Amino acid sequence: MVKRVAIGLLLVGVLAALTLVDPAQSIWVPKCLFKLFTGLQCPGCGCQRAAHALLHGDLIGALHYNWFLLFAGPYLLVLIAERFFLKGQWQEKTRAWAEHRYVVWFYVVSYFVWMVVRNILHI
Repeated sequence: MVKRVAIGLLLVGVLAALTLVDPAQSIWVPKCLFKLFTGLQCPGCGCQRAAHALLHGDLIGALHYNWFLLFAGPYLLVLIAERFFLKGQWQEKTRAWAEHRYVVWFYVVSYFVWMVVRNILHI
């Protein structure tokens, strides 16, 4: 129970920070080390800015920063809910779907495909 409350408070804290602080303008928000060292965008580049835009209701702005976040974000939320907040039959049913090997492989492959596509098309 304490673990769930701690995870919930951490999630609320991160969302509050992303709501209040614009990652595009702040020097305190961590930058992507992959991009810093390679010059290429990783699949997650722009996720902080996209989440900030989403929290402010700017869906088009979020898409501008990272298309993949809108694709994988709901899946990530399902995984968090299944792991920390659901119990019993709901947790088992959600885990059976969310952790099925085909679903996991689909997201892993799409993650790397997105990395290649976004660097080729400069998205």
